[in-house]
Amino acid sequence: MTKLIKRKDVYMENSHRFSRLVSFLDQSVQEKRIPGVALAITSSEKSIFKYTTGFAHVDREIKMKEDTIFDLASLTKVVATLPSVLQLMDTGKLDIDDPVYYYIPEFKKNNNDITIKHLLTHASGYQPGIKFHLNNNTLEEAISIIGKLTDKGKTGNQVIYSDLNFIVLGYLVEQIAGVPLDKYTEEHIYKPLNMNDTCFNPPKEWKEKIAATEYMTTIKDYKWGAVHDENANHFNGVSGHAGLFSTIEDLSKFSRMILNGGKYSNEKVLSEQSIALSTHVMTKNLNLNRGLGWELFNTPSMSGQFIQHGFGHTGFTGTSIWFDPEKSVSIILLTNRVHFGRDTNIARFRRIVHNLAALAAVE
Repeated sequence: MTKLIKRKDVYMENSHRFSRLVSFLDQSVQEKRIPGVALAITSSEKSIFKYTTGFAHVDREIKMKEDTIFDLASLTKVVATLPSVLQLMDTGKLDIDDPVYYYIPEFKKNNNDITIKHLLTHASGYQPGIKFHLNNNTLEEAISIIGKLTDKGKTGNQVIYSDLNFIVLGYLVEQIAGVPLDKYTEEHIYKPLNMNDTCFNPPKEWKEKIAATEYMTTIKDYKWGAVHDENANHFNGVSGHAGLFSTIEDLSKFSRMILNGGKYSNEKVLSEQSIALSTHVMTKNLNLNRGLGWELFNTPSMSGQFIQHGFGHTGFTGTSIWFDPEKSVSIILLTNRVHFGRDTNIARFRRIVHNLAALAAVE
């Protein structure tokens, strides 16, 4: 049995296998390609590898640590909204082929053909987004606006990645469950998984542990401790498309639940059937392969050249998670890349990390 080695902030089995990956991460920080990073490679049973380097806040010289909390951005879609929808399906409270207007009447007149599945697969035809915060729209007003949209693509005809889909899904969860999305996820997902550092609207006393994101001219400071996404921030920090904060340790627990068919420790969070369904190709004859919520392998643009299969998701702030079902592992990559602005080539960085992780796995 391989002995687990602890060396500074590195935890790994056969530490030499990951030396190239560690060197690449350290060099990326030294060359200021990213401010900092927290990485975890997790199997269905345990964390195989963890590493942190760089800074959670550069100006304040706050170092990145294992318990650093990240603004997950669009990982909210698959770590909060998707499992909520799947749970409601598991309990018979919804069917993904239900028209959205069953639950939100504003969709009846102009968008009565849009189903929950269309929203989950980004096949609704909606444009990528609307800046509701600029018009001071409440969440309820935003839902009404989306439901009445007529300037859109044909439903089910093309995959167009859109925040609008998951803004609606988050609201739909609230309508069915009878409680806000943040309360539902806390009670039904994060507490059973012991994800104690995962939440919307982290408390003020957590601020020093949170990775700062982008410098905002509107506040003349870095966004730090509050959600980066403008619409989610305007919706009081809670939305189906963004707003969730978490750590590599908590996401490792979530990953193990996914890899174990919905089980973690003695808790059953999701059914094995719903997880299998969510990772099944739902848009086979369209322009991109999507599952329910998840991006499935299309090209190496996200997964890297050495992992040409699987499923995952990204977040604009510099976060991502990718599952390799063949090896039953996940790669959780959390950065605060927007701390340096929006020009970081995070896609290239992610591919190299995934490639080096894949090479280490077979050595």
